Amino acid sequence: MLLGVCSINYKVFGNGDKLIVFLHGFGGGFESFAEIAQMLSDRYKCMLISFFEEEPQEPLTIFDYYEYVKKVIENEKVSEIIVVGHSFGGRIGIKLAANNNCDKLVLVDSAGLKPKRGLKYWYKVYLYKIRKKLKLNVDNFGSSDYKTLSPVMKKTFINIVNYYQNKEIEKITIPTLIYWGEEDKETPLEFAKTFNKKIKNSRLVVIEKCGHFSYLQSKSTFFNCLRSFCG
Repeated sequence: MLLGVCSINYKVFGNGDKLIVFLHGFGGGFESFAEIAQMLSDRYKCMLISFFEEEPQEPLTIFDYYEYVKKVIENEKVSEIIVVGHSFGGRIGIKLAANNNCDKLVLVDSAGLKPKRGLKYWYKVYLYKIRKKLKLNVDNFGSSDYKTLSPVMKKTFINIVNYYQNKEIEKITIPTLIYWGEEDKETPLEFAKTFNKKIKNSRLVVIEKCGHFSYLQSKSTFFNCLRSFCG
């Protein structure tokens, strides 16, 4: 249980004295990293965490998810903990690494940085607030994914995306692999370059012709990079 308000599931399989923890993106699940984890289970102990199988009873924050993962992994008797986080999962990975809760970090098309917003974006925000204040229809505002969420998950989503970790990444000193799709539109390549610049002990791998799910679009390359990095 996560602070008594949400059930989160995880499973562990494989052998080895090193643990690889896979943290998926918002809306994902076990299946996101299942194939890669299975391929690595001959050498490593692998943990797959699924965050959103059940809806929380109340809105959550990134701190809630972080505390859950921290509690789960600190009970594992291993020599090394490697955290692999995609998108939303990367946010949790950053917090774990910044607080010395793991030994290595892999950020895959990770979220967590404050994006640069253009004039068009702020105009939409202004228009939305005006229409809401006037009690006019705002159904056409927001992404299609956001519109399908329940009220509790909408608040959870807002709590997560409005938490920026620009300062937090400067605290990370552990070895970090940054794996990125060159054509990522959700978390643009400039994010990867910022991570690489601010995280001292980091290495950036950019995959051509891949987007936000670069690890799925280049499975063999991702597997080889991950296996080499984990040691």
